[in-house]
Amino acid sequence: MNACGHHHVGHIGILGVDKNGEEWYQIEIGGNQGEIRPGVGAALGKVIGPSFARADVPDVVERLIECYLEERDSEAERFVDVVQRIGIQPFKESVYGHPDQRPAHRSGQPALA
Repeated sequence: MNACGHHHVGHIGILGVDKNGEEWYQIEIGGNQGEIRPGVGAALGKVIGPSFARADVPDVVERLIECYLEERDSEAERFVDVVQRIGIQPFKESVYGHPDQRPAHRSGQPALA
């Protein structure tokens, strides 16, 4: 891995990748730069899955935020705290769909690579 660290420590991190000369983006969630609460220190984010085409990134971020809003305990609970509490699986499902429910290709779903 050769890049700056911002996307690794972001609550939502976005890393640009080149796939055959086209721009694609890998999404990481749950990173943080320092102690977020007593006993929970700095951490690298986790990649949620395959990368996305450039045009799909805003929709992916919107789905992540929608999942956060549905899962948080209160308005005071931050995105990174929700990721720490429930893990990345609910976020992955909000973006990619549940494997048992996902059709081969659904209109309006992000392009993946």
